[in-house]
Amino acid sequence: MTVATHRRGEPSPLVFHLLAALSAYTQALLAAPRADDEDFPWSPHLAAEAAALGPGLDRIEVAREIGARLSATLRGIETWQSHPYRRAVVDPPAIWSEGGARLLDYGQAPEATDPDGPPVLVIPSLINRAYVLDLDRPWSMLRWLAAQGLRPALLDWGEPGRAEAGFALDDYGARRLEPALARLREASGRAPALVGYCMGGTLAAGLAARRPEGVSALAVLGAPWDFASTRGIAGQLRAMVRAGGPARVERQLDTLGEAFGFVPVSTFQGLFALVSPMQATLKFQRFARLDPASAAARHFVALEDWLADGVAMPAPAARNLLVDWQIRNATATGGWRFLGAPVDPTAIRAPTLVLAGARDSIAPAQLALPLARAIPGARALEPRTGHVGMIVGSLARQEVWRPLAAFLHAHAAPAVRTPFPAA
Repeated sequence: MTVATHRRGEPSPLVFHLLAALSAYTQALLAAPRADDEDFPWSPHLAAEAAALGPGLDRIEVAREIGARLSATLRGIETWQSHPYRRAVVDPPAIWSEGGARLLDYGQAPEATDPDGPPVLVIPSLINRAYVLDLDRPWSMLRWLAAQGLRPALLDWGEPGRAEAGFALDDYGARRLEPALARLREASGRAPALVGYCMGGTLAAGLAARRPEGVSALAVLGAPWDFASTRGIAGQLRAMVRAGGPARVERQLDTLGEAFGFVPVSTFQGLFALVSPMQATLKFQRFARLDPASAAARHFVALEDWLADGVAMPAPAARNLLVDWQIRNATATGGWRFLGAPVDPTAIRAPTLVLAGARDSIAPAQLALPLARAIPGARALEPRTGHVGMIVGSLARQEVWRPLAAFLHAHAAPAVRTPFPAA
């Protein structure tokens, strides 16, 4: 097997993904003799197909099918590992930088139609690389928005280094978010809108609440806010940790920070894997059926490369995210302090759009929609997408990008430039 030199060799954590598949398929094999029982817990969308199987499933046939599916998973991984695709997108100019962070001005990208269009500060998650918003030329939300006459500026957090060591989320807000917002306002001559994706959306809401005078509009995409829900695997994990107390998790995060300098990428990749244990297995099976030269295969590889290209996080920021937000639910209960004071979403005065994907397993509707209910006059949409799908999925342009662009144009602040002094 040949692995492309620029590519990570496995979907991380590979051992977890393979063991999850083996466990699920073993349970299927053991349950096969009871598959025709009327009380068998078939998923509703499989009920008709299951009924057609008839009684007395042959375990040998079931085992053969399991072997074929596992082989397809491994074949899909190997095809991804050796695929020649390499991201070759050129970043637009940076108009500000500090530490590992840069503010990339997509108003200067070749696709931009109005370099002086309404400015938009785009805030991604701290967990994954920012370039999912500019994944590839056919799948770049930022370039598409620039082509619609807007001026998106991406706050690329970059790789945390010495400058960010010990950062909590409040430090990211005061020393990265606020300066970037000020620079974009200075460059454009008007109050920018904020667009935040994933935890970047939660940070954007915090910024809009704490600095309402500097924001013309707020749009959040797949942004978790209320972590009270115990639905699903993620909710059950939160409930278990709450029952045992958050102090143990805090000590573990501090230990990781002391050992490695930051909380490693693998910590977050493992948590994402727990949310949907079979997702990697199934998606690589589907990929194995694609023509490797097809546009669909290229898109899959581009996205999988991004997923494997995670970033570490300073331990204080990781504690804020995993303990203060997820376990203590500080965001929805008024306990989240950001930019020096508690965040009150009722203080947000900017027009607000909240997009919560109907198929989102990372920030499902029960986590994301409470933010819309907390902000006066906020509008909520539920596109038929998953968490990443709202940015780069097949329905992204129609169900997310277009309503987002219309909202940003409708609520753009007028340009107010300082006149030149008289001669």
